[in-house]
Amino acid sequence: MLRRQECDSVYNIVDWSIGHRKSCSLCLTAGGDIEMTELLIEHPPTHEPERRYIYDVMFREFLGIIYQARLGADPDATVISVCGDPGAKRLVVHEGLFSISPDQWLTGDSLPRQPLGRWMLPDVFSDSPKVSSEIPVIYGERIAQDSYYAECDGDIQLGLDIFGSAFFMLTRYEEVVKSDRDEHDRFPATASLAYQEGFLERPIINEYLEILWTCMKRLWPGLRRRQRQYRVMPSHDVDRPLAVAGEPLGVVLRGCAGDLIARRDFDLALRRVHSWGRSLKGDFAVDPINTFDFIMRLSEAIEVTSAFYLMATEAKTDFDRAYSTGHPWMRRLMCSIVERGHEIGFHGSYYSYNDAEKTRREVTLLRKVLAEEGIADSTLGGRQHYLRWQCPVTWEIWNDIGLTYDSTLTFARHVGFRCGICYEYPTFSVLSRRQMQLVERPLVIMDVALHNQRYEKIKRNGVCDRALELSHACKIFNGDFTILWHNSNLAARWQKDLYQGILSNV
Repeated sequence: MLRRQECDSVYNIVDWSIGHRKSCSLCLTAGGDIEMTELLIEHPPTHEPERRYIYDVMFREFLGIIYQARLGADPDATVISVCGDPGAKRLVVHEGLFSISPDQWLTGDSLPRQPLGRWMLPDVFSDSPKVSSEIPVIYGERIAQDSYYAECDGDIQLGLDIFGSAFFMLTRYEEVVKSDRDEHDRFPATASLAYQEGFLERPIINEYLEILWTCMKRLWPGLRRRQRQYRVMPSHDVDRPLAVAGEPLGVVLRGCAGDLIARRDFDLALRRVHSWGRSLKGDFAVDPINTFDFIMRLSEAIEVTSAFYLMATEAKTDFDRAYSTGHPWMRRLMCSIVERGHEIGFHGSYYSYNDAEKTRREVTLLRKVLAEEGIADSTLGGRQHYLRWQCPVTWEIWNDIGLTYDSTLTFARHVGFRCGICYEYPTFSVLSRRQMQLVERPLVIMDVALHNQRYEKIKRNGVCDRALELSHACKIFNGDFTILWHNSNLAARWQKDLYQGILSNV
């Protein structure tokens, strides 16, 4: 038995992988003392690597609760109770995805049946305002006629398959099963369950987690969870650091014509010509997309860190505007970013997403320049160019190379929660059936996906409001609002105003 003043030492009981966070579950006794509460998870024998992974993510990482797991007697449910208490109440979560037979695993027969069932939450969840009253059921089975919830002899029966549904969303299971791809070999939003069932802009697994937590608190009121804080995490893919440097005059003039005719921006056209003239003398200060100081000043004003993801390929393609990270100006920029407390990361080139050797060469080149400038790279993470990503191949490449985190996962043409979550989490390969050290930091918003039209046609207030709605969804769950805004999409004055309006209000 531990007294209240010893709580800190209890809290640091379990070390886990992401960010070296700590886990604990505490109960207050009637006398005011604090004791450890360790949960026991008893589960069917199927899909053990997958179960170990999702239990770790949901309990240890997301909730900060310690547990033991072992095979149970019920073949149709995961049963949760308190360790060492044979008379303890139980939470019985019925099986869905993990009851799939091995011959159906990773086939179309294992996908959720559509249209999904909808669950109108009963009154016992009224104290959980984070959860919508109507829940789409990815996997699950009704216990009563219209409900996925029942109480019997002190136990709670939950027909919503929280663990299988979370595994499905977090691992991007459906992207291995479905063959849909767009012109850039990307899994399109329109093929996803979240888009088709109307919950892409809801962090649905966060809602499932709150349902799980509400059930556990109803059974064990003294249970405590990890406290989280809402975070704003802006990042910037540097597809090209400068607009006019090294470009022929004809290219610059065509850009000016676009400024005048398509964008109707006389000021930008003048700045483009002016900066080209100065670039001939090695002065890039007024280049239209040299917006790095502007970005950092905005982030510093709200006390957040910007991450700049740099490409390290010198092979120019139709999709890669190759630039040298070893150029003196780039080196000075990188040093300035780090000195101001911001982050440098890796931006994999267009053709690297499924090419381990190409990715390795690019990472090695970037790390070489960072080392020469005395910049630490032990926590190097980043994002793939064009959001090209193949499940789970890209994760496995990044993990095996030793990158720390990936932040590619949103859809290229639709904002929202591709993974259904606004927390970062460890990755898992559904093919090799292994949990990896690589962390996924899901991306919520990419600037060009806030709309499906050209920038000049945006109703800017509507775009800002939509971004703030998504940031609010993250804030509800004390999650991470991850946003991608390209330095090259801040050339015009109105673009700066739009980005500043979003960042100032999140």
